[in-house]
Amino acid sequence: MIAAAIQLVVLMVVFTLVEARWPATQAHRWWRRPLLVDICSWLIHPLSISAGITLALAAVNKLLLAIPNDGGWLAFATFRAHLASFSPLTQMPLAIVIADFLSYWIHRAYHRFPMLWAFHIVHHTSEELDWLSTSRLHPVSQILNTTVIGIVLLTLGLPTAAVVAANVFIGAAALLVHANVNWTFGPLRHLLVSPIFHQWHHAKVEDEGRDHGVGNYGAAFSIWDRLFGTWHLPGENRPVSFGVQHAPPLTVLGLALHPLHRCLRFFSGRRDKSAH
Repeated sequence: MIAAAIQLVVLMVVFTLVEARWPATQAHRWWRRPLLVDICSWLIHPLSISAGITLALAAVNKLLLAIPNDGGWLAFATFRAHLASFSPLTQMPLAIVIADFLSYWIHRAYHRFPMLWAFHIVHHTSEELDWLSTSRLHPVSQILNTTVIGIVLLTLGLPTAAVVAANVFIGAAALLVHANVNWTFGPLRHLLVSPIFHQWHHAKVEDEGRDHGVGNYGAAFSIWDRLFGTWHLPGENRPVSFGVQHAPPLTVLGLALHPLHRCLRFFSGRRDKSAH
């Protein structure tokens, strides 16, 4: 918690200078927001990541104990051992690419399925997008994301250090792409997610049918959006507005309880229909 607070202060200074030097919009300053929500989210964020990695380690340990060491599983064990023998300079980039690929599909699922969207909408409630918007995430969804990605990486034989490195890299990329800057990355935008590219992901749309499905799901690498047809960059300027329609209350408690309310309404509706 103390380390997260120190990081927050350092990044406040860094991004205040960066966003002042290359602002996407002059009118916006990161401290003009429901600041308590984002500071609380920032302090909770590392706890969610740690919980996700811990759960992934526990799940993979149980999984490996249950897998028989013969037949096809023996070939898999050989593959794991081979991958584990790679140097960290190979393991960490590999972990980053795999984690980012998985992040793309997890992110896309959050925008596809209503029950997942009930958690992810928390992140899209920011109406003034900037670096501090990065951590406005529901802790349950963050734990789930980290656990799923961690299970895949650890099952493949990559070490915990590589899992941590992948989380750090994607987290750092997320800070940059949410920043209130006008960077497009030029030709590199076809490979990397730029701030302008991700700002269009957060653009507010009037069509309720597309309210949570506008594209640009990549975390660090935009190439996944190119490959899978979700690239959306109508211009190199910042969108006019951000956020979503029918947003939950912008309070710590309101955002935390929103998914629970949505789930209760969903299952209550199903029970009502079955009664008829």
